[in-house]
Amino acid sequence: MAIAIIGGGLSGTLTAINLLRSAYGCETIYLIEQDRYRMNRGVAYSSQLPFQPLNVPASAMSLFPEQPLDFYEWLTAQQHRYKKHLNLPVTQNDFIPRFIFGDYLKSRLQEAEMLAPKTVKLKWIFDEAMAVTKKDKAFHIQFKEHEPIVVHKAVLATGNFAPGNLPIPNQAFYKSSSYVASPWSAKGLANLQPDAPLLLIGSSLTMIDLVGSLYAEGHKGKIYVVSRHGLLPQPFDVHTKLYHGLKLPDPGTSLTVLELFHTIRQEIVKAEEQGYSWRSVLDAMRVHLPAIWQAFPLSEKKRFLRHVRPFWETHRHRMPASSATLITALQEQGRLELIAGTIVDMVEKGGTASVTIKRRKQTIVQTIKVTRVINCTGPQGDFTKVEQPLIQHMLTEGMIKPDDLRLGLVTAPDATLISASGVPVEGFYTLGPPRKATLYESTALREIRQQAKELAHKLMQDNKRCKPVYFSPSPSDEALQL
Repeated sequence: MAIAIIGGGLSGTLTAINLLRSAYGCETIYLIEQDRYRMNRGVAYSSQLPFQPLNVPASAMSLFPEQPLDFYEWLTAQQHRYKKHLNLPVTQNDFIPRFIFGDYLKSRLQEAEMLAPKTVKLKWIFDEAMAVTKKDKAFHIQFKEHEPIVVHKAVLATGNFAPGNLPIPNQAFYKSSSYVASPWSAKGLANLQPDAPLLLIGSSLTMIDLVGSLYAEGHKGKIYVVSRHGLLPQPFDVHTKLYHGLKLPDPGTSLTVLELFHTIRQEIVKAEEQGYSWRSVLDAMRVHLPAIWQAFPLSEKKRFLRHVRPFWETHRHRMPASSATLITALQEQGRLELIAGTIVDMVEKGGTASVTIKRRKQTIVQTIKVTRVINCTGPQGDFTKVEQPLIQHMLTEGMIKPDDLRLGLVTAPDATLISASGVPVEGFYTLGPPRKATLYESTALREIRQQAKELAHKLMQDNKRCKPVYFSPSPSDEALQL
């Protein structure tokens, strides 16, 4: 059986690892990634910024749910290789640089490939997939340069896309040298004068990492941070205790967002009386959120996104305590200003960007001048606005269907992609960020590792024998092994 995994980041690599660990027949696994440096790292773990710590401690970063300390154990064995980047000896509560986790991810893939049966082959394709079509129960994948391949099953593991541009009147600004569309590239901070004023759009964890990188490089200029609500991620507490007393209403009882909000507040009060914290309650909620999200009608989902999401995201996705200390210090020194508001327009002239801002709950606008504007608003979830040829082709062909809220793609419960006509595309799956539309919580390692494990099991279900099968009479199609 031949399986193609389109995307070589965390989602794709984890899927490949689980397939290699569970394969037992004659499998050929294609791992497809156009960027060689991002293979087995993706965007999150390939960044070359000087400050990019993981957002959770080493003890919570295992690739395998059944081996919760696997990353920490790997790290303790490999720590001598990273003397310049770690405080030795490492502890379970350390927040490790992301590139080291990328090394771990690649190492576990190599190990899985080495231990897999000889009949199982992992093939790497370093090229951009341009089109996926289904013919005679097989998937035909075309590339920019590589010859086409034909497979039985395919996995769309695109990960996160770069943030989308804001809908300002002067769209020409986005082509200027003052604008950086991708916050994860070291080029965004290149050739920057130490005293240059900057504007970061968005106050999420990506912004926190950029500020840390600027500080690490000796930047002294003013940093403006603009987001709609002006909220910062809450600090992570490594001493948060597991809370087992959580009681939530049955999602099948027409639960509303307001009722859920009141329930959470009550649970936090009860938990604090027992020595726990709000963090304990939200962490316990995490496993229940997909069922709650699926039970919400569309109107309640919209209400959640409009009123609750900003507060949920900043409490759910937390920053290391050291990052919180740095941000507070920069604010007190006047070197960082957090503005709750919206950007009205941006204009570039003579290498300087003039940014017009309307502060929250105010009618007047103000204009600030900066050297560079960096988009940190978060990954693009609206697939209709993703300009990649593969995504555009699948949309045109009706192979995928964006959800009504433009959070990701519509999928069946088993991760099968749903076509534009509402019919499951049998044998075509996805995981990670595209499943945010169905599960809401679907972007962190904890969720992705479980999805990858379940998807690998699903992919292996039909593979019971080892013989060649030809799905297409075309002489250009390669033989498919079943």
